Amino acid sequence: MNKPICLATIKYTKQEVELHINALKTFINNDRSRAYAGPYKKLLDDMKRIKDQMLEKENDALINRDDSQPVVMDDVCQN
Repeated sequence: MNKPICLATIKYTKQEVELHINALKTFINNDRSRAYAGPYKKLLDDMKRIKDQMLEKENDALINRDDSQPVVMDDVCQN
């Protein structure tokens, strides 16, 4: 039997993503948490990828000079 997959949409600002990245780095670099840091390293890589995609979307909006929409709304997740 296949295990069902549940997807959640979470809205982050770029600053919140950067804060999450910094918190994960701090946790991973802690001596006490190194023994079980594997899943957190994967999460850190995912958050870095999301940050890069957010920056790319932001840059695209600046290049296109779309002043009518001050908030860039786009999906950075791939299914």
